[in-house]
Amino acid sequence: MEKITNEIKQIAEELEKKPEDDSKWNDLGIGYYLLGDYDQSVSALQKALEFNPLKATYHFNLGNSFAEKNEPEQAIHHYLQALHLQADHIPSLNNLADLYEHTGEPEKAFELFRYLTKISPEDPLSFFNLGNFHLRQNRHIEAAKCYETAINLDPGFADAYFNIAWILQKSGVPQKALEYAEMGLNAEPEHEDLKKLAEQLKS
Repeated sequence: MEKITNEIKQIAEELEKKPEDDSKWNDLGIGYYLLGDYDQSVSALQKALEFNPLKATYHFNLGNSFAEKNEPEQAIHHYLQALHLQADHIPSLNNLADLYEHTGEPEKAFELFRYLTKISPEDPLSFFNLGNFHLRQNRHIEAAKCYETAINLDPGFADAYFNIAWILQKSGVPQKALEYAEMGLNAEPEHEDLKKLAEQLKS
């Protein structure tokens, strides 16, 4: 925290000399975001956009700050602005999907999560996130398929092993669940949730 505070002070001093530097306002906004001061973060990021309104990253960062302030409409607006400027801005697509789900629009969320797997078919995280969506909707078979795809793309994806093991445990297949838990621990031996789950399954 102290390091971030010092960086904020330094950026503020630089902005006094060059107040039109949009990248510094963005850095300042990120600094305040990391400190949890979302009001100051919003203020700084809005300043960055005043000087450079065509930067997708700035809209994304501002959307994140509004989301933390529990202002979903403003957050959605800025994620959409980011996507208007850069249609394949994956962080904005991910966060927009999360927000749609959070605000009670699961159909929109699903379309975005699925779209992400189409535009980044080699990214295991896209399939993992789609799997998590299915899991939250209690569609366990669909979720497991997504996690399997994530593992095929990245055999070291420990969280995907954990989620499949958890699904299998809840489905009453403990031996198969243990197999996945142990495969996950082979990939990441210090994964605490996998260690706990494996112990439960062994007992």
